[in-house]
Amino acid sequence: MGREVWLTVTGEQKDADGRRDRNSTQIRAWYERREDLHIFEYREKDPQSGEVTDSTLVFSKAYCSIERKGAVSTKMRFWPEKETECMYETGFGSIPMKIFTKRLAMREVGSNIHGRVSYDLYLQGGDPMECAVTIKAEPAK
Repeated sequence: MGREVWLTVTGEQKDADGRRDRNSTQIRAWYERREDLHIFEYREKDPQSGEVTDSTLVFSKAYCSIERKGAVSTKMRFWPEKETECMYETGFGSIPMKIFTKRLAMREVGSNIHGRVSYDLYLQGGDPMECAVTIKAEPAK
């Protein structure tokens, strides 16, 4: 049985030149736990275009996946110490990506869930960007 949660997703990037970028989104999500999997489903609407992207984030102590469909589409998979490949699809074209997951951690504190994935991202074979995705889920009130 699922429930609504407030999900905060924060992305951090540092490119080869040392420039840093950080973005954070807090959104209502539908949460369901299936054995050791924590599954979050949510919908984002672009404030400028109004286009919608449906997202599913799956987190466990062993791996993480992020799947997005809509204005942008991708299916990113994270396994510690492994490299994966995927495509980032936009209305302007497709970008091939390679991901090397350095670290993945998840913990539950009371009814809250915290997770973090640290990885190197290679876009179109270029220099790696150091990246991280952090999630925090807490009951919706």
